Amino acid sequence: MVQCVVKDVIAHPSVAQGGGLTLNCDDGELSVLRDVFIVSSPLVADLLSTGCTLVKVSGSTKEEWLLVISQLYPIVPHPELSLQQLQQVLPVVHKYNFPELLQYVSGRLVAELPSTWSLDPSAPGYIIKWLVTAEQLQLDALKQAALEGLKKQSLNQIKGQMAAKE
Repeated sequence: MVQCVVKDVIAHPSVAQGGGLTLNCDDGELSVLRDVFIVSSPLVADLLSTGCTLVKVSGSTKEEWLLVISQLYPIVPHPELSLQQLQQVLPVVHKYNFPELLQYVSGRLVAELPSTWSLDPSAPGYIIKWLVTAEQLQLDALKQAALEGLKKQSLNQIKGQMAAKE
């Protein structure tokens, strides 16, 4: 699924042609549409106000940025990101201040994560991980959803333990 979205985005003409801005990621460079990034991120707009055409985006990969691009560019059909992909882009859209995309990603997570909540650290819906992430990124709705999920999971776990003792 991840590779499918990334391959589709790479093949899109607006990505293949580039557009005046190069992101210097941890694993290489990626040419992107400067104007889309300027209107989508106040932070990027400030960085580009000096006229630079290369931005170092430390701590992120080309794949993460291609997932961000999949949501910013007018790609038809619009790629639907999986839970794992939403998790991948969340730190990037927060760090580089894409407010509308952050709101969208956070909203999707709040809507989709409750059905996957788990106390298993290896599960994609591991509540503690999401609670920490929500706290670190100051995403109140996600934090509240995780707290509610933690209450339900804890109650279910206690009920299960009590039933096992009977």
